[in-house]
Amino acid sequence: MIAAEFYNLALLTRKMNLSYIHTAPDGTSVKLGTKCIKGKNIQVVRVYSDRFESHRKEYRLNSHKAEEWKHLLNEQQKRASIESNLKFRSELDNSNLKLDIADKSEQRFSKEAFDNLVERNDPEIKKGHVYDGHNFRSKSEVMIAQIITSLGMEYKYEVEISIGTKKYYADFAVYCHETGRFFFIEHFGLMGDEEYRAHTFQKITIYSKSGLTEGLDILYTFENANSSFYADVYKGKILSVIIAQVQTMANR
Repeated sequence: MIAAEFYNLALLTRKMNLSYIHTAPDGTSVKLGTKCIKGKNIQVVRVYSDRFESHRKEYRLNSHKAEEWKHLLNEQQKRASIESNLKFRSELDNSNLKLDIADKSEQRFSKEAFDNLVERNDPEIKKGHVYDGHNFRSKSEVMIAQIITSLGMEYKYEVEISIGTKKYYADFAVYCHETGRFFFIEHFGLMGDEEYRAHTFQKITIYSKSGLTEGLDILYTFENANSSFYADVYKGKILSVIIAQVQTMANR
């Protein structure tokens, strides 16, 4: 599922890039050139109003008129750079890159460790936000669970974490079959409340000191009463953790 998601994202990005580089503004193109003036080679900007190079205007590079066209020149150079760096799937298929991701997963984030995590099952959670057999504290947490499920990953809700002599509860533990590794998600949904914010930053500090690396071992998401929940944004954040994990494993 994750591999398919990344492949679809790669195709979408490629499609957007192709659309960008093939969209020439109003048929006008700009090129840099040189012109011999009084025995000296002077850089000039050549502006073509259509596809025929005979129809052009020419300005010295350091002239006021040339400045008007430099933005278009930069856009064209950007298009050329994107086009030269685009890769087709065949290039990836024919590469010798081989990663045995599952064998490189850290033991503390392994499937066995995930299976041993204990869910809190807090009886004080009010029923109303129900999904997949869980009672969630908020609608946003339900949507996060739905995103995780849509990506083909497993999750546990409100899992117990022991740090020193104290116990904490992370909102989600998420296991990815394709990496053989899990990570935590903490969703802080009341950031508009001052006391809640103070507790949030204290909890993040404790997690950090315990060795959990943000964006790799744990993902923090934030929300307040005035913010909107965009599922695609949260999906992107979850996928970014998978990317970070794969890159870390590949670089070992």
